[in-house]
Amino acid sequence: MSILFSTRKFPRSINRSDKGLAGRRGIATLWLVLTLPIFLILFGFVVELGHLWLARVELENALEAAARAAVKAWGDAGGGSTYIPRQIGVAYAAANHVRGLPLEIAANYDPAPGPSNPNENLTCCVQPGDPVGGVSPEGNLVFGAVIRDPNATCPIVFDASKRPGCSPGTVLIDATAQGPGNLVQDNAWGIVFRPSPDLPAGLTIQSITIDLQAGGGSGQFDFKSAPPVLSDNLPTPIIPCHNDVEGFPNPASQIVFSPTSGLSPTLTINFYPDPISGDLGFEPGDRLRFGARTAGVSQGSGQDDGDGIGRDAVKVTVVFAINGNPLPPVSATFYDNTESSNDCQATCPVHPSGIEDLPCPPASAPNNNGQSYALLSGGNGDSQFAVRAQAVLAVPSPICSLFGLKMPRYRVSAHTIAVYQCGSKEIRLQRVDEYKCGN
Repeated sequence: MSILFSTRKFPRSINRSDKGLAGRRGIATLWLVLTLPIFLILFGFVVELGHLWLARVELENALEAAARAAVKAWGDAGGGSTYIPRQIGVAYAAANHVRGLPLEIAANYDPAPGPSNPNENLTCCVQPGDPVGGVSPEGNLVFGAVIRDPNATCPIVFDASKRPGCSPGTVLIDATAQGPGNLVQDNAWGIVFRPSPDLPAGLTIQSITIDLQAGGGSGQFDFKSAPPVLSDNLPTPIIPCHNDVEGFPNPASQIVFSPTSGLSPTLTINFYPDPISGDLGFEPGDRLRFGARTAGVSQGSGQDDGDGIGRDAVKVTVVFAINGNPLPPVSATFYDNTESSNDCQATCPVHPSGIEDLPCPPASAPNNNGQSYALLSGGNGDSQFAVRAQAVLAVPSPICSLFGLKMPRYRVSAHTIAVYQCGSKEIRLQRVDEYKCGN
């Protein structure tokens, strides 16, 4: 028996499952086409959010650096002028980048503050960025005091209208003399211990030391030809309404200079009670002016006058005492101010800045007015040095920039407050319950 094999080809039957698979593929493709724009929009939204989040983080970090640096410089100087600490804060901000660009902020400095604005803030409000997307030029650095009162509704307050201080009392020291060698005049140097109703009982100043080389200068007190000398009010007191020496019944024995001969980078003035009159010594409300010749001040440039003292960042250290018991010393740094004698008032206070007890500058040249001063602000730790750094920054959209689209820029804002610890001289960031502008 033979078996026959056929070579005829029969058409293959189509599987129904293959039909369903092809249909599903078509539907998936259709859905992909329809939903792709939505996914792209969501992706762009995530990119935009991440960009804004990073911009705010970078802005906050830059402001923290600025606030920390500024308050450190202000606190280390013992308070006084905020001009140099503001420049330091601006420089630290610029050293940090926000979305690839250095952060540029303004110093917010008012060279002529009033009694309600002791910290030289031009304003304490921050405005939105300019139309081209920069940082507001107003209110980036606000100097003030952090005040703590656990019994108040707002226990921790930042107040821009209050002067902070680490010193038990407020002391103003000035060097006011124009021209080389004129610090030898008997009224060239001045010290005022300001009175205040809330000072501790029995508070006096035990000693004051002026260090000409603490700021890196090369100056020395030169007493080879003449020792330091107290003012005799002649021809007239340097500050109207006051004598050059007040509050010391027997100044010759109560005010003692050391050294009184030769060359020395430092001058120490010790203050003693007067047993005859019962005077306690250098008490709040007392003042004195004296002459002390210097050499090599102003980095050895020969300008041994009031300006040179500030240019060398001369340091002054004050030792207070309560009932004769000395307190830890506090220090301040001289600042070379730029007020003009042409702007002096005819009545008390005479100084154009409005700083009480500061004599009129001898000259009118802004960078050579013959005057520097140091101010230790009283606060006894209750009013801490604080700087608030704040900014509103316009940030471009990365997606719009990628496609060349012109869209309004996002606004990113941040602020931070840094506080100076009087005892340890350390800096910390501080959250507050209330922010008081004050001007």
